[in-house]
Amino acid sequence: MDKGRGFGFSGFSTANLRVRLWDDWLRPAEKRAALENRLAQILTPPVLAHLPPSLQLPEAENAVQGWVSARAAESRVFVVVSAADQAIIGLLFLAQLPGTEATETYHLGYLLAESRWGRGYGTELVKGLVAAKGFAHPARIVGGVDKNNAASARVLLKSGFVRADALSSAETDQFVYTVPKG
Repeated sequence: MDKGRGFGFSGFSTANLRVRLWDDWLRPAEKRAALENRLAQILTPPVLAHLPPSLQLPEAENAVQGWVSARAAESRVFVVVSAADQAIIGLLFLAQLPGTEATETYHLGYLLAESRWGRGYGTELVKGLVAAKGFAHPARIVGGVDKNNAASARVLLKSGFVRADALSSAETDQFVYTVPKG
């Protein structure tokens, strides 16, 4: 799958968040180990509960290492850092989906540490993404939400996404954001 290397940004900032591609955290080995240690704290059962099977943490000795490698292979991954305390608080995923030549389509995913839930960071993160300059025009961003995850659905709706009935299923609501021209 194309990882979405066609869009032209390596990160963005909001009032409370700094969002950067995780490439710098994957090398050297010491930085990757620090990232994996932090993700081991973030990837708790409640954080993973509403994510698709492909994003679940496997039962294995080096589960986080394998999880990081799998994410790096399938999408562009951004580390979400709190501007206030410089702590890694989550991840943002963007993967380019097959589409028409005229419209680039990206699948959006994100996760935040439980300790940061309920503070508006999800909405700030997604609003920051859609405001970021660098997407090809026209482009679409699609986000799927487990039907039992009303909070994530609210984040997308508050960020300008619209529920797409034709793409949704019995288990997952799909939301679409159309990147405005220019």
